[in-house]
Amino acid sequence: MNKEALLKLSKEELASIILDLDSKYGLEGKVILPLNVDYRALLEATSDIIFVIDKDENLVYRNSAWKMLYPSAGDETFGEHYSNYLPDIEKERGGFVFKSVIRDGKVFDSELMKTFDESGKAFYFIASFSPIRSGNGDIMGLIGTMKNITDRHHLEKKYKDSSRILEEKIKELLRQSDEIKELRGFSDDIIKNSPIGIFTMDPTGIMLSENPALKRIMGRKPDETIVGVNLLNHIGFKQAGFDKLFDEGIRTKKPMRINNANYVPYVGGIDLIINVTMDPILDKHGNVEKVIIMVEDNTEQAKMIQRTSKAERLSSLGFLASGVALELRNNLVQMAMDLNFVGNNVDENSPAAEYVDSLKEELDGIKNISEQLLSLSITDEADKEICELGKMINNHPIDLMINRLRNDGFNVNVELPAEDPKVRASSNQIQQIIIQTLENAAEAMQDKGRIDLTVEPINTEKGMFVFLTITDHGMGISEENLKRIFQPFFTTKGKKATGLGLMIVSTIIENLGGSIGIKSKPGEGTSIKIALPVVV
Repeated sequence: MNKEALLKLSKEELASIILDLDSKYGLEGKVILPLNVDYRALLEATSDIIFVIDKDENLVYRNSAWKMLYPSAGDETFGEHYSNYLPDIEKERGGFVFKSVIRDGKVFDSELMKTFDESGKAFYFIASFSPIRSGNGDIMGLIGTMKNITDRHHLEKKYKDSSRILEEKIKELLRQSDEIKELRGFSDDIIKNSPIGIFTMDPTGIMLSENPALKRIMGRKPDETIVGVNLLNHIGFKQAGFDKLFDEGIRTKKPMRINNANYVPYVGGIDLIINVTMDPILDKHGNVEKVIIMVEDNTEQAKMIQRTSKAERLSSLGFLASGVALELRNNLVQMAMDLNFVGNNVDENSPAAEYVDSLKEELDGIKNISEQLLSLSITDEADKEICELGKMINNHPIDLMINRLRNDGFNVNVELPAEDPKVRASSNQIQQIIIQTLENAAEAMQDKGRIDLTVEPINTEKGMFVFLTITDHGMGISEENLKRIFQPFFTTKGKKATGLGLMIVSTIIENLGGSIGIKSKPGEGTSIKIALPVVV
């Protein structure tokens, strides 16, 4: 398969090819891949439970994390039916999952599961199940991963219970208020002190009042108001489905609720994920005179769950991809040596010489993709160190790249703080982040120009972070491409590019507990801002 065809593959097709390669190089039938590094040790060291079930429904591998949940289970448990380890409440679903994976090749991602350890203590897991295929595509078994989210589950339950109790108390206070029943307004104390956004609308959709918490949630200033606006005409209100919820509440005269709705406010332009409750207030004749709407901001919690799910998927992909890349390394080296031998023994005027050059070019492309896939593997804590960003920027290999860019005609402006911020990472990770973003900036400026690299430590609500910003003044990125910029194998640079650079950079940053954002406009350039937690 040539490079162009490889770049067009979907994630599912790439995963299938990777499994075929496993089989082709003698790995079929082995539970742990015989890689050059000891991946069995890595599997045993991870806190996530990893297990393998063969097509006869028997357990054939489980790592140390499994043993911590079932300490009395010895090696004799191999070959036992997997259902022996499922609680009664999960056996029916476990059977359905197993048959769907083994018979239909279905993949289950981020399934919430509940189980019990040997002492009867309940545990909650986010589980994923995928089929294991042989080289010819036959399903040989099932591999499962289970991430313990018990503490997070209890925290979320506590948060939901607290929110529900608070909401019920507010509703009760509102219902008991003579002013509410007579529709003369809210209690000022409830409005001003409630952490929940509260506002009222008349039956036609016009906003009548709002509290400070609603302005804060919607990203508006304290002196900004949209009282008097008909929210039923607001496109964000419609896109979130609030207009239908509102109409249903008016029609049935019953409270309505929607959870985790995506909403773009009337003013502010921010994206929110909110829980909304609409409670119709009836007059003495039983007609809806106003509707009380309560808004809970669930944005950060939803994003945290999304990040956790993404990190789990990338961790699995990184383990598999980096393992295959390591396994292929020796083969690629041997192929390169063979091609050099063939090239040295082919007359330069022979038509075969062109084919040899073409093969070398394609092989270099495969080697490049293989090396990038290695970066997807999660770095062990033991391999991390305290990295001083300013010192790393001023030393090899980053300073070498900056000098090369300057010699090529770029004006590279570097601004570092007086006190060098420190982050916990491997030096290779920091080097790859900076070099990749600098390369992207240079490639976006065909006519050369200025590249700004700034490092700034900032104390945020979540702690001290260092913000690394790289800005170019090149061609910029369209809004459509910005949405896909971190997707694997997406590139606008032509056949030579792999489309893995920014995806790998973002994965590294997220694994380090940081975040990455990009701002760009066609014709005006691009700015990439990276936030990493500072080691104090």
